[in-house]
Amino acid sequence: MINYLIKIITTLWFISFCLQVSVAQEIDINQTRKHLLQTLQDNSVDKQQRMELYIDLYDLSDDVTSKRTYINESLQLAIQLKNQIYIFETLDILCRSYKDEPDSLHYYQQIGEECLEGAYKNFYMAWLKAFPSVCKMDEAEKPDEANEEISRYKRHKVNLSDKSQEVQWEMILCSAMECINYFSPSVTNLGDRIIHLKNIQQLVRDLPFEVSYKFNWYYLTRIEFIYRAEGKAEEAAKAVEALEQMEQLYDSQFELPFYKRRAYIRTRSREALRMGVYSEMLYFVDAIGRKRADEIYSRMKAYYQDKTSETDERSFLAAAFRYYLYTAQYDLAMRTVDDLLERTDSTDTNERTELLAKKINLVTQWKQHYKEGFDAFWEYTSLMEDNHVEETNEQLAEMRSLFEVDKLKIEQAELQARYHRIALAVLIVLLLVFFIWGLYQYLLTKRLKATKRALILSNEKVAKESERAKASDRMKTEFLQSMCHEIRTPLNAICGFSTLLLNEDLSQEDKKDFPVIIEKNSNQLTELFEDILQVSDLSSSLELLPMEQVDILSICAGLLDICKRRAGNPEITWLFESGSDECLVKTNAQYLQRVVEHLLNNAAKFTVAGTIRMSLVHAEGKVRIMVSDTGIGVPADKAEYIFDRFTKLDEFMPGTGLGLYSCRLIVTRLGGSIYLDTSYRDGACFCIDLSDEK
Repeated sequence: MINYLIKIITTLWFISFCLQVSVAQEIDINQTRKHLLQTLQDNSVDKQQRMELYIDLYDLSDDVTSKRTYINESLQLAIQLKNQIYIFETLDILCRSYKDEPDSLHYYQQIGEECLEGAYKNFYMAWLKAFPSVCKMDEAEKPDEANEEISRYKRHKVNLSDKSQEVQWEMILCSAMECINYFSPSVTNLGDRIIHLKNIQQLVRDLPFEVSYKFNWYYLTRIEFIYRAEGKAEEAAKAVEALEQMEQLYDSQFELPFYKRRAYIRTRSREALRMGVYSEMLYFVDAIGRKRADEIYSRMKAYYQDKTSETDERSFLAAAFRYYLYTAQYDLAMRTVDDLLERTDSTDTNERTELLAKKINLVTQWKQHYKEGFDAFWEYTSLMEDNHVEETNEQLAEMRSLFEVDKLKIEQAELQARYHRIALAVLIVLLLVFFIWGLYQYLLTKRLKATKRALILSNEKVAKESERAKASDRMKTEFLQSMCHEIRTPLNAICGFSTLLLNEDLSQEDKKDFPVIIEKNSNQLTELFEDILQVSDLSSSLELLPMEQVDILSICAGLLDICKRRAGNPEITWLFESGSDECLVKTNAQYLQRVVEHLLNNAAKFTVAGTIRMSLVHAEGKVRIMVSDTGIGVPADKAEYIFDRFTKLDEFMPGTGLGLYSCRLIVTRLGGSIYLDTSYRDGACFCIDLSDEK
């Protein structure tokens, strides 16, 4: 009885002490908040100090509205000061606070787009856009939203233009895969998640710590969770390495200006974060070793010994149980798990069953206290059965309710069946009418589309024919103008010198060259009409010309000598090349002479000084006649244009523009081809390919 009273008194004293401490802390916090607000009323406080004071008020406040108000005031002052770190950190807090309110979230992200500057702006914005989405998936645990994010990632991946966008979508993808893995472990691959996480670390590797630490924190927390879930020795070592890096990251983070001066951070203090890391490390006692485990336990015990909140005590007890189990302090482990069971609400069956399972495992390892282990096993089984019975009762109640609902539905269905049949008949009739009407509209639309297509094709054909007619008319006009010019020139010479021959005032000595000039211009006029008649005759048919076996070597050599004498230009060197003494080809000698002669005349016309070369070669089962010169040449883009009718590259040179056109007509009807060799750069080189078949 006395012991019972002592326990009651001790418990009451402890509760009273906790209340006093809590009230004292509350009074102290209220006084501090009041003091900060009074300081803000002082006009002598500059903007930097005011910004920091608002952050202190944010740390001291408990209600969401006040916290949002204070951090927003701090943001506005940071914008005025153009302090990039404070703008980013305050925006990060606000974006996480408004993650479930799309309009407000977008508003603060837009502020980031407008106010953040510098080389790392894109990485700041990547975090502000990615982390709210990550938080939503972590808290909501909705696989549908996660699948939607993965689909968005696949759409955006092809358009990623820089590292910041890539790291943003890698974060969203990793969290989405983690969310899906929670519901369907077989769907996602842990290896793929690790690859994406390491890619995040690689993308931010070269950034300053104040920019990269948040991304590294995300990487370390996720990668440690994956390695811990694997449970293998190698993965455990990697998880411990990640936790040690996380501890170093927290130490470095609290040296940043934004965190270093914040004296009122409570739940997110450096030591509290370290305790969280240590609690995780005690899952890997085999990997960290006894010495490190002892050090961690001692430090956690020192930290939590003055903590009075239920959450802190439960956190320490859970970590201590893992330590006691590893160090074989089974009696302390038993007391710890019993303490946790006492603190657990009897209605929280999930938590109790988990603790009972730990107790059963402890008894199995300790090989003592079998009665307590049996009692734990009995309670564990009872809870599992109660859960099963409760679930069964809930299912029966649900089925009974559904049965009653179904019964009412059946009665209603019987009453409405007649109306449904009538409605169904009416609906069928209406559907039939709509179907017929829709079919009619479809056929009508199809006919209209066909008519429209036919009309469009007809219009296109008319337009093409119109354009062709215009082009033909234009070519005819140009041809007539050219012909008039070409005919007028020799006619003027003939008429002029004929008149001068009849002039008796001129002596015979003056008149002796006039007949030669008249004859030359008469020949030129005759050749002009012969060209026109030749083109007309050649265009009238596509059949091959009559051909026979001919030695074209002698023909080409003879034409070269004739053109050389006719040109009479000592500045030009005429060369003939052939690999044999004869070259028999089945062709029409008369028409071939016209083509070769025209090519030689063209070469002489456009070469003032240099070399004109004719070559006969056998290539790929063909005989090739090549006429090259060192004259002005032909541009490569005009290689086909010069073979069109009435085309001239130089309008001031004599000619009708029919020469090369007639040459192609002749060669085509001889079964060969003629073209300009565009690889020749010293002038122009025309090639005639004839079949080498005997």
